[in-house]
Amino acid sequence: MGGLSVVIAFLPSSWLDAVCKIGPDTQGRSSMPIKLLGCFAGFSYLLTVGLDLAPHSWHPTAQLVYLLCPACVIMVTVDPSFGTVALLLAPLNSAVYGSFGGVLGYFFLVVHNRL
Repeated sequence: MGGLSVVIAFLPSSWLDAVCKIGPDTQGRSSMPIKLLGCFAGFSYLLTVGLDLAPHSWHPTAQLVYLLCPACVIMVTVDPSFGTVALLLAPLNSAVYGSFGGVLGYFFLVVHNRL
């Protein structure tokens, strides 16, 4: 997802407009990928910090934690501090899910404008 996001980011906007069929009447929809990127990134950042702040009696399974926070794999053997979670794991996790949101936004834009 990250590589595809970088490729899309380096494409000229006129190519993206041609592929997505963006005209003067649909100009407002071209910001959907950026909005989805921001929403996915913000939500995943808050979710990662929330997992760290969750009470220890909750005991989420390892599969659930790694599904919600793929960046947590780098801290498998240690219990990270809140600073490590807020400054390292949560930004990495938000980059992963943010790039997914950006690609998903471009997919929705192409499908919506093709129909």
